[in-house]
Amino acid sequence: MAQKGIAIIGAGMIGGAHANAYRQFAHRFGDMPLAIVCDTNAEMAGDLAQKYGFKAVASDWKQVISDSDIHVVSVCLPNFLHTEVTQAALAAGKHVLCEKPLALSADQARPVRDAARTAACVSGTVFNYRRIPALADIRARIEAGDLGAPVQISVLFQCDYAADPMLPHSWRYEFDKAGPGALLDLGTHAVDMARFMFGDVAEVVGAVSTISVPQRHLPLGTTTGHGHVELSDETATVDNDDVMSGLVRFANGAQGFVSASRVAVGSGNRLAVEVHGTRGTARFTTEMPSFYELALFAPGQPSNFMRVPNRPSSPSIGDLAPVPHDLAAIGYAEVFGYLIHEFLGAIAEGKPLENGSIEDGYRAAQVLDAIQRASVVNEPVKVAFED
Repeated sequence: MAQKGIAIIGAGMIGGAHANAYRQFAHRFGDMPLAIVCDTNAEMAGDLAQKYGFKAVASDWKQVISDSDIHVVSVCLPNFLHTEVTQAALAAGKHVLCEKPLALSADQARPVRDAARTAACVSGTVFNYRRIPALADIRARIEAGDLGAPVQISVLFQCDYAADPMLPHSWRYEFDKAGPGALLDLGTHAVDMARFMFGDVAEVVGAVSTISVPQRHLPLGTTTGHGHVELSDETATVDNDDVMSGLVRFANGAQGFVSASRVAVGSGNRLAVEVHGTRGTARFTTEMPSFYELALFAPGQPSNFMRVPNRPSSPSIGDLAPVPHDLAAIGYAEVFGYLIHEFLGAIAEGKPLENGSIEDGYRAAQVLDAIQRASVVNEPVKVAFED
């Protein structure tokens, strides 16, 4: 049997999450060696390869994609490089998992979506939070009608990595390279979770944007992730949002609120979801990962919340839980592993990855565009539905 080598393109912070997940699960699917880590920074590529057991390093992503021994590619590059590399990987017949956001705009995402539709390989967008057992459970309850007809959803994704004004300027703070700031970097997850729960968004009724740190110092050295480095005296303008919020209406008539912040002090990586239906409410936050809260309406009885634990039988877990016991917390790394396991399983079975597809990445981009536009024009913006 031919080897199906795995390559990670981009050795930064998120590349490590992919590498860890492949190391954990690739062996379950036969001969799928951890082959190459690719990055223009040779030291970073070497460190990541050594840490997670990848056999080789490279500096040119085009050479990696042209390598006939590489069958699986994770694209873990800065946002502005996602479309070019993902399209090239699809054209080369590679199975490809692209980090979010799929592109800086829906116009840029559309060719990737079109290529994925015709490619004879498995592809997906990294929407790892769909695999949180509690959120998968809540979605299953919505589909089963347990919460009644959808009425309202609130999804907040809050981080504080940019709250420190002494964090150096980088591509993340440039609209041309990162697109909308917190909205695209974090709000992509919020928008996808809203769609995951309630379906397509028909209209953005309104949106508001804030830049709270308008200038940042340029770094003297290389930056990685959200790390601090020595700063120069020179500053550069931040021209994308630190906070963005949007009020939306779904195709099913329900309403929603999505918000993203990279300056929410005290929020390391917080996703909070609250769903209201005509018969019940469900709430979950990543700050309390062991359970979600649920209240179901019963005539003549008080609607007291109950705690529903993450159980081994929950969707997305199966035999993957390292500690298969009720209320054993499921963390970020485990959930990321479930995504990689599902991706590799789709490859092994020759089936599409439907739970977080390239199509989902494109649909999210359409909503993100509408939110960004609504914040500028200060009026409702329709979201176009395309086949």
